[in-house]
Amino acid sequence: MKNKSFRNWSVVGGVIRKNSDLLLVGNQRKDSVKSGRKSEIEWTPPGGVVDQGESDLEALEREVREETGLRAAVWSELVYGVDVDFLEHNMHLQVKVFEAIEWDGSLVVNDPDGIVEDAGFFSKENCEIRMKDSPIWVREPFLAYLKSGVASDKTFSYVVTSDDFNNLIVERK
Repeated sequence: MKNKSFRNWSVVGGVIRKNSDLLLVGNQRKDSVKSGRKSEIEWTPPGGVVDQGESDLEALEREVREETGLRAAVWSELVYGVDVDFLEHNMHLQVKVFEAIEWDGSLVVNDPDGIVEDAGFFSKENCEIRMKDSPIWVREPFLAYLKSGVASDKTFSYVVTSDDFNNLIVERK
């Protein structure tokens, strides 16, 4: 029997620019055993889970420093948010994304969680190419923000279900 408890998961992400290029991190993701692939890289903006007792910006500063070695001290107001309901898993994911206004340091990948394996600054076009296999709830809002500068709809909402083969079915609300 499945656990019926509902889990709320809060995550923050950061948009960091270097001239006209944008920072992405390459996350190691484990695939299912059925796929035959052990793992793959998924490119996303830096960020991660907000720990209990942290503010969103405290968590974002910590995650960016851990994943990239960069220190971002000044952030914009919220640039967009993402809400994802995973119906079969009784889970809600809320993501808040901010843009770094001031940052410094050298790009060094030394993620204590062992998830981030690579990082770099890429053109908008290269970001789009690298993110093609990232989840739509990560890729779509980020690319919309890059194209327009301000998301016309600051909140992107999705519902995720799966079919009999455990393929994710994602619908935008």
